[in-house]
This record gives sequence, C-alpha cells and structure tokens, in this order.
Amino acid sequence: MKETVLFISDKKYLNAEIRGGVQLCTREYVLYLAAAGYECRFFEISPHTDLFTRIKIRLGTDAYDRYPIKNFLQQICSIIHEQNIKLVLLNQVNIASWAIELRKHVKDDVKFIGLSHGNESADYVHEITKGGNTGKLQTYKLGKLIAHEARIFSETLDGVIVLSEQEKAIDQWLGASRILYLPRMLHPAYIDWQPESPNAGFAGTLDHLPNRLGIEMLADELVRLKFNYKLNIVGGPENVGMELQLKYNFINYKGPVSDESLLDEVSRWSLFINPVFWYARGSSTKLAQAINWGIPCITTPAGRRGYELINSEIVTADDSPAEFASTVLRALDNPDYLEKLYGASRQNAEEFDAHRFIATLDEFLKSFRKAI
Repeated sequence: MKETVLFISDKKYLNAEIRGGVQLCTREYVLYLAAAGYECRFFEISPHTDLFTRIKIRLGTDAYDRYPIKNFLQQICSIIHEQNIKLVLLNQVNIASWAIELRKHVKDDVKFIGLSHGNESADYVHEITKGGNTGKLQTYKLGKLIAHEARIFSETLDGVIVLSEQEKAIDQWLGASRILYLPRMLHPAYIDWQPESPNAGFAGTLDHLPNRLGIEMLADELVRLKFNYKLNIVGGPENVGMELQLKYNFINYKGPVSDESLLDEVSRWSLFINPVFWYARGSSTKLAQAINWGIPCITTPAGRRGYELINSEIVTADDSPAEFASTVLRALDNPDYLEKLYGASRQNAEEFDAHRFIATLDEFLKSFRKAI
C-alpha cells in the first residue's frame, strides 16, 4: 500500500495554463514521488493580498513572508491527524518556515521536507547588482533573505530536496545537513520536428532577470556577428517581448502561448537555445523539455546545472555570450553540426537512468522513519 504524503504548494504551481519553470519542477517532484511509490495529498494555498503585504512588496522589504499560515493552519493539522501523515512536503523555500508553527500541533514523528526550487537570495543579489540598485533597502532585504534561508536549513526543516549539485553545496553552507539532489527527469517524448528555414528559439519568463539579460547579452553578440537568421522568443509579459523585438531586428516575438501551442511553435525551430550565463535560482527546466522533445538544443555549463547528461555535445565551451552566439551561428550555418546536436538530445533523453534517482529518493524519505 502506498504511503500518503502531504504536498503543500501555491496553487499556481500545481495548476497553470502556461507552465513556467516552477510549475515544471513541481510536476517533476510529483513524478519522482509517484515513481518511488508515494501518493501525494495536495493542499493548495495562496499568498497574502492584504494592503500591508502589498506595501512591503512595493518598498522591497518583503522576504519570504507572503504566505499566511494562520489562514490554513487548522485545516492542515486536521489532514495530518486524520490521514496519519508522517511526511509533509513544502514546495519552495517560500513556505518552508511553516514547519515551525506546524510542529507545535502535530506529533514528533511528523517530518518536514523542503522541496527547493532555488534560494531567492541567489536571484536577488543579481537583480540589485546587475540593475545597479544596491541602496540600504536592497541591502537590508538581501541580508534578511540570507538570514531566513540559514534558519530554514539549519533549524527548521528535517531535510531538503534540491535541483542541482551546486544548490546542495550552497544549502550545506547555510546549515542544511540532510540534502538530496534530484536531476531533471529526461525521457523520450519526441515531437514531429519539421524546422522551417534556419532559425533559433527561446521559451521562458521574460521578466525573470537572468532570462532577459541572457537574451540581450546574446542578441548583442549576434548583432556583432551580423546574424541574418530569425530568433523566435516565446514567453511573457508581452511588453518585455515587444521591447526585445523592437530593439533587435532579427527577434520575432511570439507572445506567451499555451503548452499545446508551444509544441506546434517549437516543432518549426531549427535550434532551441538556453542562454544562461551565470548561476540563477533553480535550474533551467525548459532545457529538459527540449531534450525530451528530441530536438537540437544548446546550453551553457551554467545552464546544464541540474542535469545528468550522457552526451555533452549540447553544452558550449564556456559561459560567455560570445561563445554561445558563435555556437548558435555554427549550428544554423552547418546542417551536419545541427544533426549532431539532434542526436545528442535524443541520446540524453533515451539513456538517462531515472531508476537510480527514484531509488535514492525512496531511501532518503525512508531514512526519516529510521531516525524516529
């Protein structure tokens, strides 16, 4: 009989018409749990919408305090008691602090595991430094984020599951002792790839600073190389996409699209690009989609973080925009090289050993039983 675990998550990460990175990673966590023999009892939550919270967000002083546990505490505790839940999974670091209050109302044998999608401080330090905005409020918020993360990992959670080996090291530095790394799940889900005239494409959230800066840094290098192909961009918000299209004459902005429409769009791309030039929060989940679709793609060493690749042909030599731009041009200019990337994607999808990591997950979760 399958053990039931309580999976607490913002509802938008469980149900979304257009799935971004967090939604995709959440789905992967659920798939790993199911494959390891666990049944998820989902509990959906929503963030604060009160005036005080909106003011803190506007001022930039908020830090991991957008979710009100008091609105959900009684209902969660009732589920834990009535269904004899022993493992509570908290999706994202944002709600990991809920374990502090929940422990007061449940038995000692209930354990709390954080499902991390990356630490917010990692993105925020890039946001304020690359954006040139490191005033007192920004410095205060960064310190508050890091202090909160250290308390979460060293004192609050019984364990944490992370998306990359690099994040594992960071969380250990912040005080976590029981950590499991699960790579992105790869498996063949091939689409009918029928590229039109040579073109490249990107799909992602455009107001996520690493994504937007990555596109701009790549586009600047492509201008230097006199790029004469099309670069398709999919994602929202629309105002950012339109700005990129107006700034670079080779960018063709397609807007935010549904998952079904995305498959149709991507099937006409020659090359899927993942221009990640530094470590940001989480991992580049959209890359897993491209690999699973069995289409040519390229990423950087930073962008392959969180992946166990059999064939590293899709990874550029370094994290520089110049190297990435020259690789994009080489792929679109050279059908033989594009075919090599095509083969690498399919090899990675077909030869990924999910069973090894599923078994490790089961062993990790069972270890909390032995600790009681």
